[in-house]
Amino acid sequence: MTERPSSRTQTHHILAVICFGLFAGAMALNGFHATEAEDPPTRSVIWNTFQYGMPILIGGMCLTGKRWAFMTAVIYGTIGLALDIATLAQSVTGKPESTEFIVVIMTTGLLNLILIIFGGKCLLFTKESVPAHPRDDC
Repeated sequence: MTERPSSRTQTHHILAVICFGLFAGAMALNGFHATEAEDPPTRSVIWNTFQYGMPILIGGMCLTGKRWAFMTAVIYGTIGLALDIATLAQSVTGKPESTEFIVVIMTTGLLNLILIIFGGKCLLFTKESVPAHPRDDC
């Protein structure tokens, strides 16, 4: 009998695609980056790691199917959504930004929201194997 792939497996792939979409959004935002003041190298390394490296790493971790990877995706999506909302609010109340910039921010915000939703779904409905003899020394 042939087994169909489970919806959980399909959701893993969806999470990975969303993370790679966030990476693409970060690349698009890099084109809008105005360098008013040069950042110290340490700050730019930390920011670039968060902006470019984390979505790729989290997307790969979600493909493993582990619950902790889904929780990582939810946490990253929450932080990213908060940053997107803050950036959008600042651009609306402060100096006007270009329409393309607003569209990219709204797109990455939507991707972060979808990452939170699908990551939470995977987190809540994924069953991990329990050892046959649980330890009593916990």
